[in-house]
Amino acid sequence: MKTLLSAGCSRASYLSTASKASLVSCRHISSSSSPPPTFDVSVPKPKSEWKRQQGRQRFLDYLIVNIRAGKGGDGCVAFHREKFKPQGPPSGGNGGRGGSVTIRAVEGVTSLSGIGKRIRGANGPNGQGTWQHGKNSPDTVIEVPVGTVVREITDSRRGKTNEEAEQERLEGLSEEEKVNKRREMRWVHYPQYQDVNVGTEAFQKAEEAMLRAERAAEIEAAAAARRNALPLFLDLDEPSEEGHVVATGGQGGFGNPFFLSSTNRSPKFATRGREGERITLEFELKLLADIGLVGFPNAGKSTLLRALTNSRAEVAPYAFTTLNPQVGTVRVWRDGRFGSGETRAVEDSVEERRRREEELESGEVSRQGSRGFPVPRAPHDEVVRFTIADNPGLLARASENVGLGHSFLRSIERSLALAYVVDFSGAAPWDDLATLRAELEAYKPGLSRKARLVIANKADLLDAETEDQVREARAKLARLEAFVKDEMTPSDCDAEGYRTWEEVKALEVVPVSAKYRQNLEKVVRLLGSYVREAREEQHGRSEREALAPQPAVLYS
Repeated sequence: MKTLLSAGCSRASYLSTASKASLVSCRHISSSSSPPPTFDVSVPKPKSEWKRQQGRQRFLDYLIVNIRAGKGGDGCVAFHREKFKPQGPPSGGNGGRGGSVTIRAVEGVTSLSGIGKRIRGANGPNGQGTWQHGKNSPDTVIEVPVGTVVREITDSRRGKTNEEAEQERLEGLSEEEKVNKRREMRWVHYPQYQDVNVGTEAFQKAEEAMLRAERAAEIEAAAAARRNALPLFLDLDEPSEEGHVVATGGQGGFGNPFFLSSTNRSPKFATRGREGERITLEFELKLLADIGLVGFPNAGKSTLLRALTNSRAEVAPYAFTTLNPQVGTVRVWRDGRFGSGETRAVEDSVEERRRREEELESGEVSRQGSRGFPVPRAPHDEVVRFTIADNPGLLARASENVGLGHSFLRSIERSLALAYVVDFSGAAPWDDLATLRAELEAYKPGLSRKARLVIANKADLLDAETEDQVREARAKLARLEAFVKDEMTPSDCDAEGYRTWEEVKALEVVPVSAKYRQNLEKVVRLLGSYVREAREEQHGRSEREALAPQPAVLYS
């Protein structure tokens, strides 16, 4: 019958030469070929972030997270015991490796709200007697939406490193107390043998070897940091099956059989597991919609989205109805119809809910059919499909983070094309266009060149009962078209993925009434053509990059 005598295996950190490679903290990883952006992104203001969470809207597109990988399990001090063998060999198992933390982009996730501000990897199990090693802990996977940009924070906002945390625990102690505290953080002793072990030659040699390994690992980590000056950067613009490791779990400690030698046949000490890596990351979600709608508050962007798609975006007759981006899908059928094919005017959300409640109470429709979904069509009847993002209303000085500021602007940065939406019933819609373009250029130079269309919404509000009023409306439209042709056409070009001068065309101006679904067929036709052009251009660029000769790498 076996009897186990073992020491309690607690937790701390140690360094070994096998884990040197995991100490590299500066690296650059990207799932796309684009380099890290050079412009600064300010932190959203707390007041605007609080406002965006009202009305049970759990959308979040900016987050700072402190991440710590799992700590390695402690080695165990134990000796084998069985009948007629009162003095068996050392049998303590090694600790398991701590779980790493990885980031993976997945489809179906649309917000960063499910990510906590502090993420901890799973700690490795401790070793046990009879040579039972702790198993490696599973990795902690952070699932983020496609289009998320992850940056490592290296300024004052970052959390403490392992070295800083250890120094904090040693503050206020004398030199002798610091030595004892470090030994307690690195070693596990057999019960009642701590003082005896410290005085033995075998323990002193093992402690010296550990200190040498720690110093060598620190030197190699510093050299690796100098070689890799860039901090961590991830551009997750595509779904990924395998995640990117951002924090490596700590290695498990060694059990007392590791210290068995010809001169020390009964080692009564083991090492504790090493702490996992720590890192502070900044998550920024940039939507990957094909078309981005840009306009002032109450310009009718949400109404336009509902008229073109099956989206249930909130619609109300006041500004700032949309506080978070809403994405809808436009599906164009072979017979020329698009969306749900509904012909009823787009109602305010409050009026729509009241009408549906009355229909339910009267028994006109059942709850299952109250949404009014269209009849499903065969897949081959679909001609084109693209997504549209209804973004929060833009204000003057949004590039300076006024209003929702960068929370809005970063949501349109990844769109293939942009469409300005202006209130045509206003006094001077051309002034609104000038402000919108100026804010886009102030936020990121060249961003306004993605604009391909000007949608003059709310054309139904213009008075057109008499011939004079009709002439005034036509003159207003002509002035808007002239302004777009003279002032909104780019005057130069660049080679950073935007249209070249030969491909630059004057922006189209289309007057519509999103509420009454008038003249939307032309809008859908133009948007579909813009998306096809952008996709073909991206496909051609990818093929050229794949066929381009790779530069030779010289090894010294």
